[in-house]
Amino acid sequence: MRKGARYRVANGLVLIASIAASMLAVLASGAAVADAAEDAGYVAAVDQPDGGIDPYRCVERVGVPAIENALEAVWSPGGTHLAFTRIVASNSGRTVTGYEEDPGIGTLEVATGRVFIVHNGRHIRTLEAGQPEVRWVGEQLLYWRGPYVRAWSASGDVALSQVADEHWPMFPRDWAEFSADGHLFSITRYFMDGQAHRYVGQTLNGHVTPLDVPGATYTEWAPTGQVLLVRSDDHKALLMGRITPTVPAGPSLDRFQVWAGGTLATATLPNLLGARSFSPDGRHFAGVARTGLHETALEVYRCGTPANAPPSRADPVSRSRQARIDEDPRRFVRPPVGSFSQFLHGAHTGVDIAAPFGSLITAADEGRATYVGWRPAGGRVVCVQHDRGTESRYYHGSLALVRVGRWVWRGEPIAAVGMTGLTPGPHVHWEVKASHRIVDPIKQ
Repeated sequence: MRKGARYRVANGLVLIASIAASMLAVLASGAAVADAAEDAGYVAAVDQPDGGIDPYRCVERVGVPAIENALEAVWSPGGTHLAFTRIVASNSGRTVTGYEEDPGIGTLEVATGRVFIVHNGRHIRTLEAGQPEVRWVGEQLLYWRGPYVRAWSASGDVALSQVADEHWPMFPRDWAEFSADGHLFSITRYFMDGQAHRYVGQTLNGHVTPLDVPGATYTEWAPTGQVLLVRSDDHKALLMGRITPTVPAGPSLDRFQVWAGGTLATATLPNLLGARSFSPDGRHFAGVARTGLHETALEVYRCGTPANAPPSRADPVSRSRQARIDEDPRRFVRPPVGSFSQFLHGAHTGVDIAAPFGSLITAADEGRATYVGWRPAGGRVVCVQHDRGTESRYYHGSLALVRVGRWVWRGEPIAAVGMTGLTPGPHVHWEVKASHRIVDPIKQ
């Protein structure tokens, strides 16, 4: 268990207490299942077994509408809705590709499958958002649009406050999150030299004050109240399992060791990517599945099935996804679940993909890890040698998950997103060389 510090933020005062920190969201190669489940109240289901029902067995796929190119998913307090962020591509004259990828927000009612994509209380294609992170407070959904903190509910969409221009969070350079009760928010501003400035603000008036936490590399709000967890880079994660490569796109099931309530248990979870998370009542598990080399979709699985029940294979869905991948003339999958924030051009030797700190980086194709180490500008890097003289490199990671000489499969987790080296925020600089010449990863 990694150590950290807990900061209780109230009236501009910061109180520090040493604690055993929870891990990154249910993500880092399955390392965090126990902590995230406990944070979500999932352990209560373990303490109250129902005959032969295994509450940690999440194998029944819930039929929900197709929500393509999903990035993030956040459960409402009652576990009835998922707020999701998805990639919205738009035409642009500012990029060499002619398009940009930005976040859009919507909500999914799990029981009925109804999807609400709204803006200003009206049903339209997308809810414009300035940050991927959102927060449910009751039936209100807090989110950022430009310098404004806004709240959406079924009754309408309103602006709650506006921050000063110098604190306007601009993704992906800045990362903003709300406290569990929604009363506060944090803003982390990253700089090219690896430093970060951190701030705490009040949701209802937009007032922002600096947060003095020297040496911090990552902050996360606790699951209740106004407690901010701060982590340092010199602590290591405890890995408790491995995620099966996510290509082919069938619903592979992985088993993880879970420490819950003082006992050791086993969880059976689908190999989803993105923000893998349990609903607060522990009845569902959500994440992102690949539907193509670069495409994804939001998926929800039901938990608490009989221990001997066969998993729902969703064979038609799997076959369709596999056919789409096999028919694509390219071979490289998008390494993390994230949006393109910069393309290959001029002196920029790769493609930048903005993704949350700690989320998984997967191998774009099968090959052998030839270098795992540090580069002055690129920070922590993993290099994979493929066939036909092609090599892929993944820079700015926070943690490597493979060693030199290891054979990795397409879609296998090889590192975690970070902000090491010269980086303006958490992202992956994805670089590919063919016969020692830089090529465009998107076209490979």
